[in-house]
Amino acid sequence: MAVQKGDYIKLSFTGKLQNGTIFDTTDANVAKEYGLYNENAKYGPQTVIVGKGFIVPGLDEDLIGQEIGKKTEVTLPPEKGFGIKRLELIETVPVKKFKEPVRPGMRVTMGQQTGMVESVAGGRARINFNSPLAGETLTYQYEVDSIIEGKEERIAATLEMYTGRDIEYSIDGDRVIIEVPKEFTFNQRWGFAKSAIAAQIMELENVNAVIFQETYKKEEAAPEAEVAAEEQSE
Repeated sequence: MAVQKGDYIKLSFTGKLQNGTIFDTTDANVAKEYGLYNENAKYGPQTVIVGKGFIVPGLDEDLIGQEIGKKTEVTLPPEKGFGIKRLELIETVPVKKFKEPVRPGMRVTMGQQTGMVESVAGGRARINFNSPLAGETLTYQYEVDSIIEGKEERIAATLEMYTGRDIEYSIDGDRVIIEVPKEFTFNQRWGFAKSAIAAQIMELENVNAVIFQETYKKEEAAPEAEVAAEEQSE
């Protein structure tokens, strides 16, 4: 079965620069070997919806027509990867705008942009808001492990893609009801993710509404409280 645009797939990959530097991988062993391992990251095949922009454009395009289980390599020019370096995304900013001292190599956020401090001189910082990999030619070695089929499996995959974890949900006719974890309540990223999740799930067959539900249950009395009540009644 060949991969088509819109397919939900499990994708394993390792990306490297022209000089051989590994910059990203789904393989924990490779990450450890090249000093990229993050104990908080989730390794293993990554869920991707083909043609939806979840990965760099060139790799997204190369997936179409690939066979399941075939190991493939593709080299991408900057414009098909993380883009070319744009001079307008390099700014000089007064250091007094920052709450803490800035230094070269530090990553800072201004508004909706995150950039790297390239230099600091004369009370001003030069900040590069381009992607760290902008201008780089990339090579990806990858394999499409499987195609995810079935409505329930695709809903679960969508939730995992946007949250990085398994989220409880149920299907009631043409509605999908998602149980929102309590710890997401004040998470700003979750606020932005909800609309994207709803839009993606409603593209599935026979889904006309997505409901995000928060459930709070009355806690049972603690054993100590029950004991105290019994003592008073005596």
